[in-house]
Amino acid sequence: MAQRSGKITLYEGKHFTGRKLEVSGDCDNFQDRGFMNRVNSIRVESGAWVCFDHPDFRGQQFILEHGDYPDFFRWNSHSDHMGSCRPVGMVSGPVHQRLSLPAGGTEGQPWQTVARNWGAWASRL
Repeated sequence: MAQRSGKITLYEGKHFTGRKLEVSGDCDNFQDRGFMNRVNSIRVESGAWVCFDHPDFRGQQFILEHGDYPDFFRWNSHSDHMGSCRPVGMVSGPVHQRLSLPAGGTEGQPWQTVARNWGAWASRL
């Protein structure tokens, strides 16, 4: 089961200045929360996020991981227009991959199978 959580703070000004909007779940329209669609810096405090340049999770997508983005060039955008965002879910649980490794050297040796537990990212796009 994918769990989606995290916290992202969007700022109207570059370098984390101006009005801000703190989001901790799906936000389908920034204007509905009294925030204009102008985002010049972002701080991802936890989780990973997919942000869209239009409301209702439409338009160009930007994947943002934990960290600071002091201007829109840092998330590979060509403008400060952004309209919605949502956290990316982290799948946890039994996602397995089997690897076959040589038990000793590489020739004439028996192979052993090792189970590895891997996590995976999932997003409802």
